[in-house]
Amino acid sequence: MKDPALAAPIGEEEPLDPLCPPRPVEPFYDPSRNTWVLSRYADVAAALREPELELKNESDEDGDAVRSKTLAAISAGKLAEWQAQIEPLAYTIIDRLTGEKPIDVVQEFARPWCLATAVVVTGADPGDAERLAALARQVSIATASPGDSSLQAAATEANTELQQALQSAAIPNNGQAFIALSQTLPCFLANAWVALLRHDAELAQLRKEPSLMPRAIEELLRYAGLTRKVSRYARRAVVVGNTAVAEGDRVILLVASANRDPEQFPNPDRLDWSRSAAGQVSLGAGPHACAGASLIRMTAAVATRVFIERVVESRMDGPIEWCGGTTFRWAASLYVVLGASAADASTP
Repeated sequence: MKDPALAAPIGEEEPLDPLCPPRPVEPFYDPSRNTWVLSRYADVAAALREPELELKNESDEDGDAVRSKTLAAISAGKLAEWQAQIEPLAYTIIDRLTGEKPIDVVQEFARPWCLATAVVVTGADPGDAERLAALARQVSIATASPGDSSLQAAATEANTELQQALQSAAIPNNGQAFIALSQTLPCFLANAWVALLRHDAELAQLRKEPSLMPRAIEELLRYAGLTRKVSRYARRAVVVGNTAVAEGDRVILLVASANRDPEQFPNPDRLDWSRSAAGQVSLGAGPHACAGASLIRMTAAVATRVFIERVVESRMDGPIEWCGGTTFRWAASLYVVLGASAADASTP
């Protein structure tokens, strides 16, 4: 049977299964679009750390200030405070769903818990949560398919309204934090849990040794990270690795392919809790690394710990329905049977 990762095209096209990304190849240039495509780990990591490659319409000065304030706001103490609030919420939501009937753990657990988490972290009005979630969804959908101009105007308006509604909160750029927690996080969890259910031995090991969770989240970010690719633009001529990028050129970084580069991660298609996956680039690197990475790791660990404790049986009988576009792709649904706990389910 042909490896779907080898069959997947490289560049702008969407792979059928985002957990089987294209293999990394030598950098290549598309002259019709003034675009470089980088997919090897070394090239992508170097590009992410290169200050001359920037997001379109990005202001370094403003970005650096917001980043510094965000890192200060998401302190270890604050993370512990948030975790103490959101962990009981996770058990409350999932325990309402337990029973013999299969449930869609993405729509019925991950999404409502992630929205509740977004409210806790950002300090949003709980009564306004659904309206804010609808605005965040508009922005998220447009981000997943940046080439669809029909989505961009509505997303810009929604983002402005969201920022205004949350401008008094403690975290800078709080609208982006709300989007990340209420929209991006459940999509990553969907992919991560699909990966876990495809790897019975690794799931059993994590259930038996919950202390492995920090390493598991890092490996799941590498293996099942939500981001497929990101774009950068060269504000000046620069050399990335051995690639000379001209001023004004666009550079596409195939993040998912870089995370499966065998030169950096031996046996890259294996989910392995013993692997040192700290260099994965799903959350960026260098000046463009995600300022909320510690928050994403903490919340993902909380949700995944509850997930593996409560899942008794997988119902992945048919093909997964994937949503999103060329930037993000995620599992729309994931049916499982839940129990009081995995330990109870295994007791004769």
